[in-house]
Amino acid sequence: MSGKLSFIQSGSDAEGFNRLIDALFEETGSRVNALMTEALNTIESIMSESKKYSIRRCQEILDSYIESSETEYRKEISKAEIEARMQALRIKEEIVEAVFAKAREALSEFAGNGEYAEIMKKQLVTLSTLVPVGRLILNRRDLAALGEEELRKIIGSQCAIAAEDLGTGGFMLISKDGKVSIDRTIDSVLKSKKEEMRGRIAEKLFG
Repeated sequence: MSGKLSFIQSGSDAEGFNRLIDALFEETGSRVNALMTEALNTIESIMSESKKYSIRRCQEILDSYIESSETEYRKEISKAEIEARMQALRIKEEIVEAVFAKAREALSEFAGNGEYAEIMKKQLVTLSTLVPVGRLILNRRDLAALGEEELRKIIGSQCAIAAEDLGTGGFMLISKDGKVSIDRTIDSVLKSKKEEMRGRIAEKLFG
């Protein structure tokens, strides 16, 4: 459950605060990256031969136009080049969505076990020492698993705790003064990884 946090904070200590938060979620960030790599390898292994051929053909067409553009000035981009670029983009997006669906499935399974609950507790314990917690939002499932009484021992008895639909899992935390908002939902983490995954897919499959 690692990714970009969404926060509003004033003061010169904002950068140091960000470093502390990044360090706190480094372990779970590594887990998400590992699951995404595994998902990409799985999708690649079951990819149809026709799709593999389409990737190779797109790359051959694009390579040929790159070579021609280096040897002579071209005023127009050919229809074949445009179609190859569009086809490559479509294939890349299909693979991105398939990888994320696979990773989300694996993370959903992980969110149902005891290790996940312990990780959330550990993160909340640390966060509560960094930020005066005013409001905590979790899935109903996670709230039931962790227990409201146990959560109040961690984040304070006066903190508001709400159960909302957060998708796959994770939590959102808002400070008492409303200046810090930390989004550690699994879905937001996956979303933050999309651009990185597009680059990895382009490098791995399109060379």
